[in-house]
Amino acid sequence: MKKWMLTLVIGLTIMMLAACTDPHNQAAESMYEHLEASVELESEFHEAQSELVELEQQENDLYLEMIEVNMDELDEIEETADQALSIVEERRQLMEVEMDSIDAAKEEFDEIEGYLDDLNESAGEVANDMISTKEDRYQAFVELYESYQTSLDRDEELYNMLKDEDLEKETLDEQVELVNESYDEISAAQETFNEYTNEFNDLKRQFYEAAELEVEFVE
Repeated sequence: MKKWMLTLVIGLTIMMLAACTDPHNQAAESMYEHLEASVELESEFHEAQSELVELEQQENDLYLEMIEVNMDELDEIEETADQALSIVEERRQLMEVEMDSIDAAKEEFDEIEGYLDDLNESAGEVANDMISTKEDRYQAFVELYESYQTSLDRDEELYNMLKDEDLEKETLDEQVELVNESYDEISAAQETFNEYTNEFNDLKRQFYEAAELEVEFVE
């Protein structure tokens, strides 16, 4: 039933070059500081991702338990459904942590725009592409976040339905279909976000090369 949600993160780098007096390099080094600070601000996003995957798996196990129990054993279903509802709320809170982390990282990243005019031509071109891709990535996450919120609402409705002893199979099937549609939407949004993340990581590497900054990429 579930599709585990796991998204890619932006790679971290370590600068190996000492600061110099060339204005182009000074601008690039200042941008480096903001770029890597932005990566650090996404650490909570990464941590929340791991927790979400674990919770989704736990919730899926509970769902499988519920559908295997006869509807006349309502007490057992209610207890399991309440556990699943509790996990839904935990997932909702983790998504807020993710959104806050992505927002903070984007705000820090946006600081690099003040240095664009001081870059050499080739580094400036790559930097503009990087900024555009970062915005696309951010909007992709907003769409992912919204899809996930819809999914949480539908999960919640499903588990409350399962506590109803008068629940009809047709009604349950319709809700399960809605839940599965939500997972498909999440998967598509997640794929788009991951594509932009990969593209951004490539552009960041190109930027450091064009700006002639000696950095080491941390896997």
